Amino acid sequence: MKVRLTAFFALLLFLGSLAPVASAQRAEYLAAVQEIAAREWARYPEVVAQWKANVNPSVLWGYDAPAQPIYLADLLGFLYEETGEAVHAERAAQLLATFGDLRDAYPADYAGARAEYVNGIPALANFFFLPPYSRAYLRIKDSSVLAAATRAKIERDLAHSLYFVFHFPEWGAHNRALLRAEGLLYGALAMPDHPGAARWKQMAETIAADNLGQWEIEDASHYNAIWLRALFSYLELTNRADIFDGPILRYYAEYFKRLFTPARTIPDFGDANWNPNAHYFIAVFEKLASEYADPELKWIAQQMREKFDAENPQPGVGAGVSFALAYRWADDALEAKRPSSGSQEVLEDVIGKKIVFRNGWAPESTYLLLNYRDEGEGGFAYREFLRHTISVEEEKMHHGHSDENDIALLMDGGSLLLHDGGYRSGLPSGPFGQYRADYYHNRLVVRKNKRDRHQSVPDFIRNSGAYRPVRTQKIDFLTFEDVDVSRTRLTDEAMGYTWDRIVAYLKREGFFLVVDAVRADVEDYFTFTNVWHTQTLHRQGPHFYEASIDSIGAVKLPQGRRLLVAFLANEAKQDSFYAENRHFQDEIALYQTQASHYRAGDYEVFVTALIPHAPGVNPTDVVDRLKVLYPEGYPEAIGVAIQGEGAVSYLGLKLDLDAEVARENIRPRYTWTAGRTRYGPLETDAHVVFATATKDSVRYAASEVLKVLYDGQVLMEALPNTHGLQLDGAPDRVGYVKWRAWEDIVPLE
Repeated sequence: MKVRLTAFFALLLFLGSLAPVASAQRAEYLAAVQEIAAREWARYPEVVAQWKANVNPSVLWGYDAPAQPIYLADLLGFLYEETGEAVHAERAAQLLATFGDLRDAYPADYAGARAEYVNGIPALANFFFLPPYSRAYLRIKDSSVLAAATRAKIERDLAHSLYFVFHFPEWGAHNRALLRAEGLLYGALAMPDHPGAARWKQMAETIAADNLGQWEIEDASHYNAIWLRALFSYLELTNRADIFDGPILRYYAEYFKRLFTPARTIPDFGDANWNPNAHYFIAVFEKLASEYADPELKWIAQQMREKFDAENPQPGVGAGVSFALAYRWADDALEAKRPSSGSQEVLEDVIGKKIVFRNGWAPESTYLLLNYRDEGEGGFAYREFLRHTISVEEEKMHHGHSDENDIALLMDGGSLLLHDGGYRSGLPSGPFGQYRADYYHNRLVVRKNKRDRHQSVPDFIRNSGAYRPVRTQKIDFLTFEDVDVSRTRLTDEAMGYTWDRIVAYLKREGFFLVVDAVRADVEDYFTFTNVWHTQTLHRQGPHFYEASIDSIGAVKLPQGRRLLVAFLANEAKQDSFYAENRHFQDEIALYQTQASHYRAGDYEVFVTALIPHAPGVNPTDVVDRLKVLYPEGYPEAIGVAIQGEGAVSYLGLKLDLDAEVARENIRPRYTWTAGRTRYGPLETDAHVVFATATKDSVRYAASEVLKVLYDGQVLMEALPNTHGLQLDGAPDRVGYVKWRAWEDIVPLE
């Protein structure tokens, strides 16, 4: 944290008078809060004057007062609580007492514009303001600076606003509900003798109950942070530290840790923009690190704080509130430690449904996030309440996008190479579901009917943007020495297709192969379009495009790397690009598409190489090294050969996992004869195989495998076993059991 010398020395004198002395990192948070509060107090008259000059009722919020005075009052209340200096309480009281006067800027008859204003416009119509306003008053209410008239005015405005929540007591395991509960409880504690206090407390506890020891239903990193920060505050108020002992918050600590990116951000997925709610996450990570004495969480909090300070030399009052909470929650005795894990699931395949591929935790590390989270089966009552209460047709309940099997983020060498679509461009969403719809994500887009060659791809795939319910599941995730591989499945029963996305991270080569195998489950016309979003197109050639992302909004991004997107399995497919508006800026969409009539059980297969590289590399030289292998029986399986220096690597993937299963109801049902597939000189029944051959040896890895051969030489094979209890009553049978996975280096004979 950079602090002016005068402010720094003043801080040292102040800290020297405190007992106990605040430690280093907490001192930085406190110094930041003091600096923000002083600067924003000076700005306060200007903020209010500017707001009054531009009064504009919000379609969403109705009466829409400025946020700055409320969050500033919260900071001043915090500083009074920490320092005992009356000036902070005096200023906070002034802000709280005069905030309701801002309603006078609206037309006298505006209260008649909305049914919920039947008792007049509340001072705090925006539920986001309830917690900081109530908390600020709770902190200063016992100070000697509050005159009786001031106290009465504050309590009158606060009580009216707390009653106002009862017009829409939104509930469920999500941020908006918990913010209401947090504000109601703070209000009840601030005015315990008020006639409404018992009702406020009851409503707070009723709403909060859905969030205590429960999974949050929002798949949106912007709102995950708001929910967690409000939850931690609520747990403090209610002395419910036991919730941290349960599995759910421990889970979320690991979940967000593993999502952390080389850009020192939490990735934006669902309703979120780039670098979502960074200061919220700083406070959240400080709290989680302290609760679980986790040095890796502490390291992430420090990394995010350093980045935030560098990018925000004059942070606002919102950040100040987070820093005040971080000051309370941080444990300076905890030593930070950088994580060292590689590719991994985030965190599993029921709640998280995300996979991160990475080769490290440094700013220049390679990182890819695959999000295959569907709406899920949990939180049914909460989701149905929202679905039938507010306009959320474009959303995966709640605040989620049509981003199943989406590659939400790709980074390499410090450069951002793929990113997500952004929040939304309007209310309740932008035109055609902008930016939540499936065609704003790096994923396969499926439409019924056959696109005519005279129809443009964007016009054909664009629809209302309404969310289509689908189911997703992890088929497998594997980490080997040379390759990490995920396979995730999306099933759309209503439209009639099943789509497997296989992501292979070739670690030595430093790039990704993405195989999309989509099966028609009904006979019909389909158009399948694989879409990849970028910003600047540098070069293109036969079925390849070299592109980069220069910026997201005002954020200029490092340009040390570019992304080569190569469509390898071409056949009759078409590829090109089109201009679009995405994430509030002009971008371009690269695509490969195929339209045809399909019988039930037919496959369409896309093979895409995502190759980060330096700007001076010739894309043709890279693409020429890659060759798709179509085994006998394709599309039951597919392979890719990668020509290296003095070596050739082979990736083999079984696409139809049922093709190798014997029709007879015997055990085991896998047989070498049914499953064997040849990928060049490599032959195996493995679901995944990756092998690199030199003139002397073969280094290979395989999963769910009976046997692997190279040029006829057996590299491994399963051993015979007797299997009794055959279901048809037949005698014991000698069979072979697939090995889960195996890797080895074998000299060539």
